[in-house]
Amino acid sequence: MTHSNPIIPGFSPDPSICLIGDSFFLVTSSFHLFPGLPIYTSKDLISWTHIGNAINRRSQVSLSRATTFLDPWDDGTTLVATGGLYAPTIRHHGGLTYIICTNVIHGPSNLPGDERNEQFIIHTSDIRSGKWSDPIIFDIPGIDPSLFFDNGHVFVQLCKVGPEFQIFNMEIDIESGKIVKEPTLIWKGWKRGFTEGPHIYMKDGWYYLLCAEGGTFQDHMLSIARSRDIWGPYEPYERNPLYTASGTDQYIQHTGHGDFFQDQSGKWWVVLLGVRKKDGRSIMGRETFLAAVDWPKDEWPTMQPPSCDQDAKINSILLENEASVAPWVHLRDARLERCRIEGNSITLQADTVDLTSPEQSVAFVGQRQRMLHGTATVELYNLASSAPLRAGLCLYKDEHRFLAIEYDFGLQQVHFKALNRAKSIEQDETYSLLFQKLISFRIDYTETSLKFLFQADQGDWQCTSEFDTANLTDNDFTGPIIGVFAIGDNAMVKFGGFQVDAM
Repeated sequence: MTHSNPIIPGFSPDPSICLIGDSFFLVTSSFHLFPGLPIYTSKDLISWTHIGNAINRRSQVSLSRATTFLDPWDDGTTLVATGGLYAPTIRHHGGLTYIICTNVIHGPSNLPGDERNEQFIIHTSDIRSGKWSDPIIFDIPGIDPSLFFDNGHVFVQLCKVGPEFQIFNMEIDIESGKIVKEPTLIWKGWKRGFTEGPHIYMKDGWYYLLCAEGGTFQDHMLSIARSRDIWGPYEPYERNPLYTASGTDQYIQHTGHGDFFQDQSGKWWVVLLGVRKKDGRSIMGRETFLAAVDWPKDEWPTMQPPSCDQDAKINSILLENEASVAPWVHLRDARLERCRIEGNSITLQADTVDLTSPEQSVAFVGQRQRMLHGTATVELYNLASSAPLRAGLCLYKDEHRFLAIEYDFGLQQVHFKALNRAKSIEQDETYSLLFQKLISFRIDYTETSLKFLFQADQGDWQCTSEFDTANLTDNDFTGPIIGVFAIGDNAMVKFGGFQVDAM
């Protein structure tokens, strides 16, 4: 039995991994979602279980400024840049498990360049418990921090951004976060373009520095350098890039931002991000892939291209128990008291915040879409009220890009809305409808299309729209979340039968 890529399907970029005992633990970026920094575990690199989220208390980190910038590029495309939790690194040392991460905090203008980056470290003595510490915050500008423990010293590598992306190293006190030795430039990168995502590994007396370069889209790549001293100088591999899918016809594209690790037998592997791309479409966004690494003594590593059969069945992500809250996510600084979940039934207290709000938290709860081909469904129960209230089912990426089907209780209408401001797409359709007990909403999805349907009181299904996934594929950081929402003035809205990825 072999692993199937992606090993973590759906919205799961910037993977980092470590081996604790006989189990692997993997964490990914989560940007604007709460809870954040999802934790997955596996013993065999084949079956993965989502056990929880490292940021699981509102008091740990504020995501109120995890807004999304739209930054037009000269080639006519747009960078869709969401703030929040970027590129965590997970490491285990001295009986504790640490995660170091960046919280990208966008400024009040909501314009590119108006932002600051806050680094933080959290830890736990029992990763399965879900009990993570409050963050130790250190105000060093940069992104993608990594931890390296070496002979009683603790080092942090990170990328300082703009106008050049360069890798710096510093020594810290892991308990206080205080800087022992100031950040020092150790590598400008191989191609010297968007050099980021650093990780250091000690092997055969060498410090190996693995980085991502080229930006996280079509030119993404992995490069590597090494030094006898952690402070450098670092000698680049003469055959860089270590790996890139750029310029190939591989199904897995945009590959980069990797983390090396060894399995229980000492064999080397790498986890890295990539997208499944078909005819320009990559609706699932950046996912986590696995590839084998050959690393002879005193030599440079080589890695196998991550493979993925377009028609292969992808392993599903398991949960430790049926009542697990691990897969449920909200937006930004969620008002959790307005949401109650019991099995697949959800009660939301409506809020006036709309899906287009850049910073406030909508009354919304959902789960990551994990399968390329599947169905999401929910039932919305009648309130017997004509108060202004809208509630429904949504595929959400950010405040600029979502597809929603809803019922407007005041206007007694079904409303479908498609929005992608990055591509100047806006589509609205309405259908007059009265129903007695419940209205059902459904999204049928494939790699190339999204179909939105509704059904009143167990009648016939009616399709409102079919949407090409190319229209929701952008130069972005986030992936699809499918969930329910309620927009209005405090009404209690009841949903039942919620499912994502049903076949």
